[in-house]
Amino acid sequence: MVLDKKGFTLIELLATMVILAAIMVIAVPNVMGILNNSKANAYVDDAKKLLSLAQYKLRGDPNLWPANNECIVMTLSYLDNSEFGNAPNGGSYDKTGSYVLIKRVGSGEVAKFDYYVTLDEKMDAGHRGIKNKSESELNSNDASDLVENGSGSGLLASSTAASQKGCSRIKDTYSD
Repeated sequence: MVLDKKGFTLIELLATMVILAAIMVIAVPNVMGILNNSKANAYVDDAKKLLSLAQYKLRGDPNLWPANNECIVMTLSYLDNSEFGNAPNGGSYDKTGSYVLIKRVGSGEVAKFDYYVTLDEKMDAGHRGIKNKSESELNSNDASDLVENGSGSGLLASSTAASQKGCSRIKDTYSD
């Protein structure tokens, strides 16, 4: 009598399940890390866009220029914010809590400015974004590490940022 062996034994099925579980244990954290890095890079890219818009506005209108060691603030609502509709974590960018702080450094015929970006995404579970970072920090190799979580009413008020960056005063805040 010949037995017709079709199918898998219980041992074979258990071995397959153990192998699949081991693959999942290794793969899931790696995939989650890739997704988190992608979201952090999206914040950095959006912060660079916001900075670039502020630089463009400032270059185009010398009447906006602050005096030496004074600052101005340009909010996301003031700048052309049509490109900021989708925040990385499904929330929305705070139109007044996201801004570029611009400090004039040095006097003379050639004006020089330092730029500091705060980009604040409001979510159900709090805030996430970039807090008071300079142009050079945004362009660094580890810029994705600049993304922070916050709670309460936002990441950082512009008046607090101005005092931290040594502004003698905020000349104007541009907001729509």
